[in-house]
Amino acid sequence: MSVKEIGLRIVFFIVFLSIYILGNAYIIYRVMHDLKLHGLALTIFITFYLAITFLSVYSFKISRFNSPTISAKILTEIGYIWLGIFSISLTYLLISHLAFIFGHTPKFRYNTTLITVILIAVSSVYSIINTCGDPKVREYEIKVPNLPVDKLSIVQLSDIHIDVTTKYDTVKRIVEITNSLNPDIIAFVGDLADTDITKTYEKYGLLDFKSKYGTFAVSGNHEYYRGITNYEFVCDKIGFKLLNNENVLVDDKFYVAGITDPTSIQMNYKPLNVAKSLENIDFSKPVIFLSHQPNPFFESQKYPITIQLSGHTHAGQIPPFDIIEYFLYKYFCGLYKDSDSYIYVTTGTRWWGPPMRLFSKSEIVKIDLVKTSN
Repeated sequence: MSVKEIGLRIVFFIVFLSIYILGNAYIIYRVMHDLKLHGLALTIFITFYLAITFLSVYSFKISRFNSPTISAKILTEIGYIWLGIFSISLTYLLISHLAFIFGHTPKFRYNTTLITVILIAVSSVYSIINTCGDPKVREYEIKVPNLPVDKLSIVQLSDIHIDVTTKYDTVKRIVEITNSLNPDIIAFVGDLADTDITKTYEKYGLLDFKSKYGTFAVSGNHEYYRGITNYEFVCDKIGFKLLNNENVLVDDKFYVAGITDPTSIQMNYKPLNVAKSLENIDFSKPVIFLSHQPNPFFESQKYPITIQLSGHTHAGQIPPFDIIEYFLYKYFCGLYKDSDSYIYVTTGTRWWGPPMRLFSKSEIVKIDLVKTSN
């Protein structure tokens, strides 16, 4: 690990810890003060809140273990959920604080905070329920004038984020749904795992993906956090063609190109290079461009690519990240067309951290490129 990387991690930790401590202090104050908690009710609230807050921090430590016990997995799940509830709570309470512009009486503060707490509870429960079950299958059709076949079916996967709490059957179900869509190619655009799966990849059914032309992949930012060499090893074992700033001509019909994640620059490891990834391409043929993050589309669309497939944003998952990322990313989630090129930014096949989604669903995306004479 380089000095620069260590420095970035220290800065991130300090910023995160500061926000977490100040945010929790604010939440405790608002609930305690506005709802007029005292006596036994106050004691129970403070004790429970501080205990679960400590647990959520500890869950990060547990999540680094490669073989945690069942109890550790449960604690990690609880900790992740609490981090999600914290995020929603802080967002809602800060927004509701604006209401105090219109009134400062104790009754007004009580009613405002009580309604906010109820909304937090409803949103948190719904966010958890919203991640249950299979990912939603979304299907799109794009007309492509230079397609050498009548139809080319792509299934796009991203952000599976296998961690210590992920069940084997959960990933096997993703593989099963993907295969049922009969893809010509599978495009995986990064963030496969947040734990070491070099010895367990077979148990997740990752060897069972089936498609006509194979599975093509690029790295995501989490691949670098958990060890890019581990990801390269797993891709090789499960038959993913990993594209590091390169392209491949498939069956003399179309190209698949891909770049490394921008995080590779920080790690000084095969820094992303859009131009290099598109070298020696015959652009009279369709080009499918893979990039974990959507922002490289600003550069890739300068070339006559057919479509860029990306992930990373998760559509924010929960507040305030959905709000922040909506303004942070021009291509936030969904299908966009700019000039003559398309980009699809998936919400992700699963999620990261808290198993929670408020305004989005996890998804598996099928995109049919259809030949047109125009």
